[in-house]
Amino acid sequence: MAKYRIDVATENCSGCSRCELACSYTYTKAFNPSRARIQVKMSGADCSVRFSEECIECGICVDQCLYGALSKTKKQEDQP
Repeated sequence: MAKYRIDVATENCSGCSRCELACSYTYTKAFNPSRARIQVKMSGADCSVRFSEECIECGICVDQCLYGALSKTKKQEDQP
């Protein structure tokens, strides 16, 4: 189950790929953005961010974002 809800502020994204590198290293032990569960695409000054179906919303990408483009909110656990 996902730990966090991840929000994206694309206007703050610089396209640095720190989030992609952290994600790919965490899950594949290789610094390879194409294998990350988060994908950042830059088109001029515009940016789009998408998460693959494999993303478990762990928050690793948010922890590496220096520009405030990603933020996380802890999800509430369902109580019986």
